Amino acid sequence: VLFLVVSSAPAQQQQSARARVDASHYIIDADINPATQTLSAQVQVQFTPLENTSTITFELNNALNVSRITDAAGRQIPASRSQGDSTVRLNFPDTLARGQPVTLTMNYDGRLTGAEESPVYGIKFASIQKDYAFLLYPARWFPITEYTVDRFTADLRVSVPTGYKVVASGFEEPSSDNGGKVTWKFSQKTPTFPGSIAVVQGQPVRVSTQGVSNAVYFREGKEVANAWGDEAGKIMGFLTSIYGVAPSASLTLVETEAGTPSGYAAPGI
Repeated sequence: VLFLVVSSAPAQQQQSARARVDASHYIIDADINPATQTLSAQVQVQFTPLENTSTITFELNNALNVSRITDAAGRQIPASRSQGDSTVRLNFPDTLARGQPVTLTMNYDGRLTGAEESPVYGIKFASIQKDYAFLLYPARWFPITEYTVDRFTADLRVSVPTGYKVVASGFEEPSSDNGGKVTWKFSQKTPTFPGSIAVVQGQPVRVSTQGVSNAVYFREGKEVANAWGDEAGKIMGFLTSIYGVAPSASLTLVETEAGTPSGYAAPGI
């Protein structure tokens, strides 16, 4: 699996100047509409400032428009966008004390067709199409801090039209049908990097190799899916013989599309 990290000196300098925070838990309620290629979301994030500050900066995809940000008391927090580094800067009326937990709720929406040049030029991290979708953590499709450093837990509730399924990290809870829409629910209790999701159709091809059972969602057909699932099982068996049992022995493989990184991984996916 290829893990891709893309950065630039100016972006690193800007990030170092931000007040540092530790995001610990997210509650993400998202609605994905493949027909219109749109995402609408309400995200509650719990974080702790690591220094006294009255401004906090989150990274968020430029294609997403923030409509409202409130604190735990329901007060609206003013914010400004910076297209240059795909950030949202929040200005609090009072100083946030170091070490004191804070809860914010952010509402936003936007269109993610895969053609947007954010947050990394020329690399596709998010795409909503009529028959599939994927929103990867590097797309900043939800507000994040300390990219690739700040581990967190999460509860995800993602609604899609009936006939679609959501794939995500964490424990999958029973889905709920709301008349034309299905809400898929996931809970990630171990601090890590959840938040990469896929929207698929149909049943996966299940491939068992060396005691590993993989679910493969490919659009190219069963033969290709079987081959990839078999190789993934062999790789998992080999790595297990060296490093011991993995946190998630069985994997879900999901096809993305041209223009994305040649490989990307989230817990179990």
